[in-house]
Amino acid sequence: MPHLAAEHTCHWPSCRTPIEPARWGCAKHWFILPKSLRDKVWSSYRPGQEVTKTPSAAYIEAAREVQAWANNYEAQRALMPPPPLLKVKPTDAQAGFEF
Repeated sequence: MPHLAAEHTCHWPSCRTPIEPARWGCAKHWFILPKSLRDKVWSSYRPGQEVTKTPSAAYIEAAREVQAWANNYEAQRALMPPPPLLKVKPTDAQAGFEF
């Protein structure tokens, strides 16, 4: 992997994973996005726009749509109750052992 500028990180809310400047986000968060949104980003991306800092209007619109989707995803996730704790039966070897 090439040396990454410290200031370019994944655009997912609260993710600080360093990524190549030509990428929108880290692999984990990129693949959470619906394919239709990933396709919008790629179809509007112009090679070198990360160097010239001149993305197309279509790319900016796609990036805004993706950011809104990611923000909504995180907001919905925050409202979900935590998963239930697993109930584990002690094994015979653990029986009588105090934890």
